[in-house]
Amino acid sequence: MPEAPVASRPGAGHAVVIGAGMAGMLAARVLAGHVERVTVIERDRLPDAVQPRRGVPQGWQVHALLARGLVGLERLFPGFGQDLQDAGAVPVRFPRDVLVLTRAGWVDRRAPGWPSLSASRPLIEATVRRRLLALPGITVLDGRQVTALGASDDGRVVRGVAVRGDDGAAFVDADLVVDASGRGSRTPTWLADLGGPVPDRTIIDARITYASRLYRIPDGFTADWTGLMLFGDRADNPRSGYLFPVEDGRWVVGLIGARGVHAATDEEGYTAFARSLRSPVLAEALAAAEPVSDVHLHRGTTDARWHYERLRRRPERLLVLGDAACAFDPVYGQGMSSAVLAAETLDACLRSRRSEGDLTGLAGRFQRRLARRLAEPWLFAVGEDLRFPGTTGGTAGPLRRTLHRYQDRLEVAATRDPVVTDVYIRALGMLERPTALLRPHLLLAAARSRPARGGHPPAPAPVATGARTVPA
Repeated sequence: MPEAPVASRPGAGHAVVIGAGMAGMLAARVLAGHVERVTVIERDRLPDAVQPRRGVPQGWQVHALLARGLVGLERLFPGFGQDLQDAGAVPVRFPRDVLVLTRAGWVDRRAPGWPSLSASRPLIEATVRRRLLALPGITVLDGRQVTALGASDDGRVVRGVAVRGDDGAAFVDADLVVDASGRGSRTPTWLADLGGPVPDRTIIDARITYASRLYRIPDGFTADWTGLMLFGDRADNPRSGYLFPVEDGRWVVGLIGARGVHAATDEEGYTAFARSLRSPVLAEALAAAEPVSDVHLHRGTTDARWHYERLRRRPERLLVLGDAACAFDPVYGQGMSSAVLAAETLDACLRSRRSEGDLTGLAGRFQRRLARRLAEPWLFAVGEDLRFPGTTGGTAGPLRRTLHRYQDRLEVAATRDPVVTDVYIRALGMLERPTALLRPHLLLAAARSRPARGGHPPAPAPVATGARTVPA
């Protein structure tokens, strides 16, 4: 794990970050340790209250702050976890506090697993933004849109960005520009405008949709679980459901469909979809709960990757990260943790550049390192999405089909062996590399297991602590 950025010894210079989402704010946090001034430019008007905003359409959806993400945020902002908990986030330990239903059955909850905090995306962003703005040298310009890159006459070095807002247009000079503007990034267009090549793009689409809603947790509700993750059968019942507690005594519920199947946004249709899941536990919990929001449908779930690392010719001093470089199907919860990985990669590259005295070559080095760092979460997300019949953009070749069969057996072992479960859950939390799933004990356990065959799973076994009251 890299050191935390050193904010007390910045060097001279000015960096501009396009986008004030998680990836942009974490990049700004790192840059604050290396340059004198950082300006974050955000198209949206940032809310004073904790609420979703237009530029983060997935803000209403279930978000998983995986263990790796929480560890990284704590390094970037010491005390972040306590700040988030003080703001209302609910402690959750995977898998002890969460019922996880895989295709093979219920994950064994006796494994140590890892701790996390469950909160809404707006609360997580607001907590990061508050900590970021407390740093010296940070400026956020909201309600302004970057319209173009400014570069040297030969287009080889980016010098800043053109900005438009209600108060008119301006040019912001910069020694370094970081694009963290999300899936709608215009960097490919800007590169073409500068006369340079545009990176190749890979898109994998399993046609997954989210329909999310907030509920008030019923007074006195008790259960031996805090959260639910019910995965569908990829072939026969491509319906999944998540339920997690968030701030202010609420549940955020996400009903997820694939292959063109999605939950309706009306009351009857949403309830019917919940009842169609492979276990009734989520629908039963909602039966006594009061809805406190509309149903919000989200379709922007493709795996999308721009291959900036492959460019042979690129302008210097322009970096691309976050969803602008590599966006994941959010069903696997890797987005925020991958933003942490990008920030750590940026910090490592800037540390090496500091010793060399200039920024020449930084852009190429960063994009190559970032691509390597995100290769494993990308392969995991794509590999899972390629299991769904009808997924477009790629196919599961012989090697991937072999890995799928192995993972199916491993999921069976994870329903009965807490040692297997622990490694499996840690890999899902990005605390372990996927290669950890090939350890001898896991290979042997998988060899002894047989993939599950259809049918409804039995009721999950309770943990030893028994029922408890869910915080409201």
